[in-house]
Amino acid sequence: MAVRPVSPDAVADPTFTRVDSVLLLLGLSSGLLLASWSLAWSIPMLPYIAGAYSTSLDHAIWSLTFYLLAWALAVVPATWLYQRFGELRMFQISLTLLMVATLPDVFSDHFGLFLGGRFVQGMAAGFLTPLTRRLLIRYAPLRWQKTAADLSIVNLVLPLLAGPSLAGWIAYTWDWRAAAVLTFPVGLLALGMVSALLRDNPEEHLRQPFDWIGLVLLAAWSATFQIVLNRGEDWNWWDAPAIRWLTALGAVLLVAFFLWERDQPHPCLDLRLLRRRNYVLALPALVFGWGLLLGGNSLFVSALISHANYSAFWAGVVLLPMALGGVPLIAVMGPISHRVNPRWLATICFGFVAIYGFTTRLNLHSNLRSLLLSHLIEGVAIGFYLVPLSLIMFSRLPQSRLPAAATLQNFVRILGGAYLSSAFSALWMRHGDTFRAHLTWQSPTLPLQSMLEHWPVRGSAARALSIQHLTTQSAALSMQSMLWLWGWMALVVLALVWLTKGPYRRRAGQVRRVTIEQQIMESAGFDAEPSRREDVERAP
Repeated sequence: MAVRPVSPDAVADPTFTRVDSVLLLLGLSSGLLLASWSLAWSIPMLPYIAGAYSTSLDHAIWSLTFYLLAWALAVVPATWLYQRFGELRMFQISLTLLMVATLPDVFSDHFGLFLGGRFVQGMAAGFLTPLTRRLLIRYAPLRWQKTAADLSIVNLVLPLLAGPSLAGWIAYTWDWRAAAVLTFPVGLLALGMVSALLRDNPEEHLRQPFDWIGLVLLAAWSATFQIVLNRGEDWNWWDAPAIRWLTALGAVLLVAFFLWERDQPHPCLDLRLLRRRNYVLALPALVFGWGLLLGGNSLFVSALISHANYSAFWAGVVLLPMALGGVPLIAVMGPISHRVNPRWLATICFGFVAIYGFTTRLNLHSNLRSLLLSHLIEGVAIGFYLVPLSLIMFSRLPQSRLPAAATLQNFVRILGGAYLSSAFSALWMRHGDTFRAHLTWQSPTLPLQSMLEHWPVRGSAARALSIQHLTTQSAALSMQSMLWLWGWMALVVLALVWLTKGPYRRRAGQVRRVTIEQQIMESAGFDAEPSRREDVERAP
C-alpha cells in the first residue's frame, strides 16, 4: 500500500494502485457522507427529541438550526485552516470532533448539552465539507476526476434524501438515539482508511492572513438573528422588548460587518460578488431550495408523527421517494447540464416544487400513496436543484474568484436554510393556532358538541377526543397553507432566475464550454481548463 504525502500542488499519484485509490475515495466519501448524515438523521426525529427532553416541537427544531448555523460559520475559515494546519490533520481533527460531539446525542438527558453537541457537530461538518471535496478531486486518478467532482455533490445530498428514511427505520426498530450511533463506525472507518493512505507534510503548511475580526462580526450578527427567529414565537415577536433590541443589535452588527469587509485586503467573505447580477439573483432560489429540503421536510414529517399517528418508520418511508427520484438525477445532472440551458433545468426544478406545493393534500383523509407520489415529485425537483443554479451563479466569473464565490455561496445557502427552518416552524405553529381559533370561532362548545354526538365514548373521554380532533385538523390545515406558500415561493424565485443573463458557460480566453465539473474543480483550487487537462492525460 503506497503512502502519499499531502501537497497543495499534488495531482494523481502514479504510485497509488487501483486498490489504494478506491480505498481512499471510499474513506473520503464516507467522511463527506457523515457530515450530511449527522444533519439528516435529526429531520424525522423532532417529535422524539421534544419528548426526550420534555420540550416543545418548535424548540426541538433548534437541533437543526444550531447545526446549520455552526456549519455555515465553519465553512468560512475552512480553507485557511487546512492550508495552515494541513489537510490530513484538519480531516482527522474534524472527524474526531464530529464523533466526540455526537456523544451528548447518545447519552445526555440535558437539552442544553444536546444543543451544544449539535453546534460542535455543525462546526465539524463545515470544516469537512470543502476539505473532503478538495481531497476527493485531488487524489482521484486523472480519468476519474470529473466523476469525483460529480460524486462530491451526490455524497452531500444523498444522506439528506435517503437519511430520514433510514433514521426513521432505526428509531422505529431500536431507539431514536441509535441513529446517532451510526456516526462512530462510519467515522472510524473513514479516519482509519484516510490516515493509513495519506501523510501530512509540515513543509507545505501556509501562513496566510485571515480576517478574524470580520469572522467575529459575521458570527455575531448571524447568531443574533438566529436567536430572534428561534425565540420570537416564545416571546410574542415584536411585543417583546428583547426581540426589538436583538433585531436592532443584529442590524447594527450587520452594517458594521459590511463596512469592515469593504476595506479589507483579505476579507473573510468576498461581498463584491453580490454586485454580480447572476450571482445575487440565483441566491434566493438556492436558499429556498435548501430551506425546503431541511426545514420543510422536517416539519412535514413532524406533522405526520405528531398529528397523523405515523410511526417514525412510515414517516421516513414517505420521504423515501425523494431519494429514488432525486439521487439518479443528481448523478447524471453533470452530463445533462453540458447540453441544456441551466435556466431551463432550474425551471424544471422549481416547476416541480410548485406542483408539489399546490397538489399535495394533507388532511384526515390523505393516504400513503398520495404522499409517496408528492415526495417523488419533490425528489425529481431536488435532482435539478444544485447543478443548474451553480452554473448560473458562477457564470462569467474568472477562475481566480471561484473559491471565494463557492465559500460565499455555501455560507448563504446553509445560513439561509437555518433561518428558513425557524421561520417555517414559527409560521406552522402560528397558523395552527389561527385555524384552531377559526374552527371554534362561532362558539367554544358548538364544534365540540357536534363531534361529541358521533363518538362511541361519552363524557370526558369524548371531549378529549374532540379536542384532539380539532388540534389535528388545525395542524393539517396549517401544513396545507405552508405547502401553498412553498408553491408560490417557488414561482417567485423562478422568476428571479429568469432575470439572470446568459450565456452561462462561456469565459474569456476559453474556447470550450465551462462545465459543472470544471467549476467544482476550480472552486476547490485546481486548474481544470479542459484543453490543459486533456494534454496532461495524454502525456506519457
